[in-house]
Amino acid sequence: MCGARGVTRPTTLRSFFLATALLLATVLTGCFSANKRVAKNFHDLQMQWQTNVARQSALPEQAFNWRQAVARLEVGNLKLQHARVDITNGQENVRQVYKDLLPTINLRSGLSKTLESIPATSIDDVTFSIDSFLNVPGFVSMGTRLFAARLAYLRAQAFYELTRREQIIELYKLFLSFQDAATAEAQLNDERKLAAGIEQIDPLAGQILTRDLEARSLTGAKERESLQDKAGELFGDRDWRWVLLSEGLPELNYPDNPLPLADTNSVAQLQMKLTAIEFVAAWARIKGVQLQYWPELTIFITGPAVYQKSSGRESFWDAGMVRANANVFWRLDTRGQISRQIRQTKRDQEMQLARLRQDALALIDKILAAQKLVLVLRQQADQLSQLAPLLGQIPPAADYTGILKANETARSLRDQERKLRRELAELNTLFWFVDDTKWPRHD
Repeated sequence: MCGARGVTRPTTLRSFFLATALLLATVLTGCFSANKRVAKNFHDLQMQWQTNVARQSALPEQAFNWRQAVARLEVGNLKLQHARVDITNGQENVRQVYKDLLPTINLRSGLSKTLESIPATSIDDVTFSIDSFLNVPGFVSMGTRLFAARLAYLRAQAFYELTRREQIIELYKLFLSFQDAATAEAQLNDERKLAAGIEQIDPLAGQILTRDLEARSLTGAKERESLQDKAGELFGDRDWRWVLLSEGLPELNYPDNPLPLADTNSVAQLQMKLTAIEFVAAWARIKGVQLQYWPELTIFITGPAVYQKSSGRESFWDAGMVRANANVFWRLDTRGQISRQIRQTKRDQEMQLARLRQDALALIDKILAAQKLVLVLRQQADQLSQLAPLLGQIPPAADYTGILKANETARSLRDQERKLRRELAELNTLFWFVDDTKWPRHD
């Protein structure tokens, strides 16, 4: 029986290794064949494309008022999701600075045999060990890493708030565009009725007017599709045809209540905070280079393996074999590399800071100019809105030429008024963007 076992065991091990090698070869050949995996993904994408074409050609409608649209935007907007990911990453990076002080635990296992001795392999030939390593980082590097991580976290928070404002303002403009599109479509319907009436009496004049209406209708249809595309981008969802209702839109009455630009407690705090963060980051980069002049102290604590097994012998951790090593590294800048880095970094930062200051002044100039223009636009829009009813009191023309001319004049006035109202809304959103009283924080 003993002799039988001595023959069977190497044979079994040899068969096991051969089977394992064949299995690995088969699995690796199948799983890591680039052509096969690309072909499979390509086929899946073809099926998805066909399904998407069928679905996108007949999308159901989804109506949102302002409150519902803002809630949907905050959940689905990809730019906001990316900004929230940056905040989460910033939090993790700050925690990681402290986590790096924890000791590491490493598990190792291995087997080293010649090809001839593989059949005689036993469990005693397998080595296994558990060891730990503790690294106390240098005081300078620890401080700089923590400072940089916290600063990046602050920037991510401020950038999220800024992105949120930008996207909500874009949503507000989209609501106004939906309003304009609905108004323009209603005007086209009225003109279609007029064209139908004219065509019954004067076919040629009616057909000319109809052709013009068809061209304008096509332009309007393209604009509405563009609005659908913009809505899908803002909501991060293209599974619906969006209908945006004017219910609950914020009232921006800055012409009557001008923004107090000199009040830094309520105006442009977010923009100033982001600029301050950039200033601090510039200062930190200079300090990071200058700290290379300082000596660096690092401490390593090493010891034996917590547990180790080799050649059938076991050993455990021994406190007497723990060693602490301390190293001081100090590099003298004999080649002037550090001083060169400082000079070049300062030059780059002078240009960066000058750009930041120019951007801040440009924003102030833009707001000041808008405050002057907003009153003029509001006055012109009010005058046009008062003129439209007066045109309606004029007796209708007796001939078709006069009717068409009156219709063209009324349409031109309506378009001018709508354009002025839209320009006025654009200026209001500029004030809204820097008005901190309108934006509660969302940490």
